[in-house]
Formats: sequence, C-alpha cells, structure tokens
Amino acid sequence: MPQSSMPVGLPGGQVPGNAMAGNPMFAMMQMMQAMMGGLGAPMATGGMMDPSAIPFASSAPATDDDAGLNSDIIRPMLLKNRIKTQQGISLGCVLDHLCLTNDRKNSLGGVPKGCTIALAGPPGKGKTRSSLAGLCKVALTGMPVAFVIAEEGFYNPPEFGRDDLCSRMTKIGMKATGLGEEEFAQKVLSNIFVMQSQYHRGKSWDDFVGKYRYLVEKENIRFVVIDSLNMLDPTRNRTADNLSALKTYNHEKGITCLCIGQIRDTGMPVGGEALMHTADVVYLVEEMSLGSKEIADFWGGKYREKIEVVTAIKSVTTPILPYPIRTDRDPETGVMIAHASQPADYPILPTLS
Repeated sequence: MPQSSMPVGLPGGQVPGNAMAGNPMFAMMQMMQAMMGGLGAPMATGGMMDPSAIPFASSAPATDDDAGLNSDIIRPMLLKNRIKTQQGISLGCVLDHLCLTNDRKNSLGGVPKGCTIALAGPPGKGKTRSSLAGLCKVALTGMPVAFVIAEEGFYNPPEFGRDDLCSRMTKIGMKATGLGEEEFAQKVLSNIFVMQSQYHRGKSWDDFVGKYRYLVEKENIRFVVIDSLNMLDPTRNRTADNLSALKTYNHEKGITCLCIGQIRDTGMPVGGEALMHTADVVYLVEEMSLGSKEIADFWGGKYREKIEVVTAIKSVTTPILPYPIRTDRDPETGVMIAHASQPADYPILPTLS
C-alpha cells in the first residue's frame, strides 16, 4: 500500500516549521510571547499594539535636571495674596445688579471681572445693544476691548443705504457715554477692535481661535463681546465644547468675555445644560406670562400680559440675586434697564460706593 510522503509527528501530519499556519492555538501563544517581550514592537502578524494598551510607555520619565519639571506644579502654601475679592466691570445696564458681594448685601456693580459670561435669550430683547453700550463704556476707561461678530457684517459703503452695525454701535456708544462723535472716536473707538468671524466668509472655529489669540496677545485685550457664540460654529453641536476651550484661554490671559447666545424653543440656551455648566456666569433673558391677577399685581403688569425678566442662573465667583429682575428698555439706546415696577419684595440691591 503506498505510504504518504507527508512527515508525521504532529496532528494532521503538520510540519513543525509550518506550525504557525496550521495551529491557531500555537499561533496565539507566539503572538502573546511577542507582546510580552516587545511591549509595542512589531508583532508576528506585522501590526502594532494599540498605544492605549501600554500607557506611559512612549513618554520618558522626567528627571530632576528638567527645567520644566515644576512648571505645572503649584504649592499653594508658597503663594501670596491667596484670598481675593471679586471685582466687577460696569456695563451700565441691568446686568450690573445680578451678581452680589460676598456678604450678599450689595450688588457687585458690574459683571464679574476675569470671567467668561453667557448671556442668552430670545432675539430682540436688547442683548446686543446692552453689550455694545457696555463695550463702549469699558473702552472709555482706557481698557483695550474687542467686539467679535459672527453674524451680520460690521460696515457697509454709504451707497448701500443700510444703517449698519458700525453706525448703530457709534450711536449707541455716543448716547451711553454722552460724547460727541469726534470725542467719541478719540476716547472710545481708539480702544475698540472689531474681529469679523462669519461662517459664510469661510471662517471656521479654528480660524476664530487663531485670530482671537493673535488679537488678544498683540493688542493686550482685556474685555471681549462675542455676538454670537453659537454662530461661530453654526452646526451648534459643539457650542459648549467651544465655550470650554475659550474659557480656559480667557482665564489664562485674564480676559472678561461676554458671549451672547440664543435660546431654543424649549427655553434652554443653544448648547443646553452643558453650556450652562461650562460658563463662569450665566444670565438668562426670558418672557414671563402674568397668568393670574395676583401675579400681575405683584409684577406691576396686566393679567395675561407678557413681561421680560433677566435672571442670574449661576456665578462661580459670587453670590447671585435669588430672583429675577423685570427689565425695561432705555428709550434712547435700547439698553436693558430695571423696570420701574420691580416688586418691592424683590429689591435691586445698592452697589458699594
């Protein structure tokens, strides 16, 4: 009977040199040995290990002679002036009264300095006008400020016939500061920088980040208004993430940043709870329906009338007013101010002199 020419000695007549191809268990053992011995070296199959499986293997440990070894380590015991009192930047509108001093007896008299603030609400409620008036007031103090626009254009040629944003800012600023046009240009506009970051001009979030850093560091900007945050990334899927990155940079540079935002039909800001959690300070402008005669009497309105209120939702550095402030609009500037019918039970606290 003819004999098989295949050598024997392994199950199925396999040759030891071809064990990798014919025995899956043996192949698995060889792969495990390669992994244990190489820690990231090319494996028998020609692939590489997932770096997440070997944490810290690619980073050499720091040594004592590394000049940057202590750069990110802080010893609080060695710091001076550890306890600070939160300062405010006055915008000259109702927002100055929503954050309080630590003893809760007075209004801070401004938005918290050095914080990134979200101001959200429906369109047409005075958010942009209040922010522009505040921007001009801050610029009048000599502080370099920036206005980031992500929606409409800033300036149009005269033949367009449009009362553009530049014109409206100038008129609002002149009324807010009480200055004539030439004096306003010299004392206020000289400290204002306008950054256009409209998505329709092909500007992405990454483009904004690069130009924002350039402007802030080149001109030593200390106060910024962004109109509006969610339009810097119109997909609106990363508004909270973008704000988180922006806040981190602002903290590093000591920038006070007021971010105007919109609200959805649900009444929540674009970015949702994540945005409200991320911002240092959140102000929410809302419409309130006076659904009963008692509520109408309390707020000084008419039954079933809708009034506008603004509420401080949070502030990480100060106490906040625990109730809303009914808002009105300044007839000359359109800036949000406190309504004369603010309930006596919900007083607006005085500022420190």
